[in-house]
Amino acid sequence: MSFLKQVVDTYGAQYPWAIFLALVLLPGFAFPASALLLLAGAVWGSTASSCGIALGAILLNVTWTHLLAAGPCKTLVTRILGKHGERLFAMPQADLMKLAWILRVTPAVPLFVQNYGLGVLGVPLRHSLLTAIPVTGLYICGFVLTGGAIFNGRFGLVVTGAGLLIAATVATRLLRKRYAEGKANGGS
Repeated sequence: MSFLKQVVDTYGAQYPWAIFLALVLLPGFAFPASALLLLAGAVWGSTASSCGIALGAILLNVTWTHLLAAGPCKTLVTRILGKHGERLFAMPQADLMKLAWILRVTPAVPLFVQNYGLGVLGVPLRHSLLTAIPVTGLYICGFVLTGGAIFNGRFGLVVTGAGLLIAATVATRLLRKRYAEGKANGGS
């Protein structure tokens, strides 16, 4: 662990922008954002500003992947899905925000799938970002705080970071349950 800590400290101090760039680009190519966020915490530290910087990087990732999916890739995906995709693409505008929330709060749906899916389906970028900020923001802060705390041996912050991850998980489950109950009671 000391060798890894030394490598992270050395290269992190020399190239702190590399983590930011990795957070902006790599999740769009199916690289796990959680691993990068833990590394960001180790390099940048367990601070509110580190969480803010990481959130900014992820929001840039959401933006470019969404725009790519809504633009050049939409034609390709539409051709691939053919008639199977017609129902998805004909979804009423009012349902798109609900779809964005459902995708964001569904556990285990990778960030790149959320971003590309919402872009291809025509969810406005504004809706995609508005749903990403609260849901993804909790996870981002949890991973960044935990990563920095583990590397610096700060047990209290490990608990705080883990607590944020648990809170995010509970919140997403409650949102999913509330949505399911609304659908069962005749809501849309």
